[in-house]
Amino acid sequence: MSMYTDSPYKNIPNELLAQYTMNNRIPVFSWWFDNRTNDNIIWNNSIIADFCNRFTPDNIRNNAEGQSDYGHDVCVNLLRSFEEYNIKNQHVAVVGSLTPWIEAILINLNNTVTTIEYNVPESSYDKITCKDYFEYFEKNSNTYDSVVSFSSIEHSGLGRYGDPLDPDGDLKTMQVIHKNLKKDGLLIWGSPVGRDSLVWNAHRVYGPLRLPKLFENFKQMNWYGYSKERLFNQRPAKNSYQPVVVLQRV
Repeated sequence: MSMYTDSPYKNIPNELLAQYTMNNRIPVFSWWFDNRTNDNIIWNNSIIADFCNRFTPDNIRNNAEGQSDYGHDVCVNLLRSFEEYNIKNQHVAVVGSLTPWIEAILINLNNTVTTIEYNVPESSYDKITCKDYFEYFEKNSNTYDSVVSFSSIEHSGLGRYGDPLDPDGDLKTMQVIHKNLKKDGLLIWGSPVGRDSLVWNAHRVYGPLRLPKLFENFKQMNWYGYSKERLFNQRPAKNSYQPVVVLQRV
């Protein structure tokens, strides 16, 4: 799919439509973005320190962390997953990150974090390393105790962030995450879950058709928020709830 590098595309190329829709079984909605950036993303120490001061376990438990990208309940669900599955004192990769709020929660649990991005942030903070998805993560293996990816996988291969078009970009990203995890390592995952839909080029909504393919080679350990069954029992729509799911590499 490397020929499709002139992202973002306003429309799905006709020759890719069947692949993107799993042979026309998934409805397509329109919601278009151009989120390419040529600006350097700089996470200086004061920015990260501010996030770390806000996103402490006590602040999250007391609904005192302040404004966050996805709201208070997601912070609670992530913290619960980290604490209940002992994601502490580990080397953790965060796949897809525009602001370091997840990193801050992990640092406050004494983890060392590597942020993986297409547009790599600049940071000199001692507990965060930032690396390129294509240059580093795709070629790496067997490094991380755990991986966290929230509201990221559903974008892979749609070109919204300037990435090359690839109908299986999300499935390939999950394979790369699997390869980077140590034996029995955990993936803490979140993306829109509901009835299957492709919202071009915003994201995918994962339902009973595509979610099992996405979770191949992982064991589902726990769901935080609404259950899979409840989320699947909806009409196809442009957006849906994002649970936090604990998956184990198998």
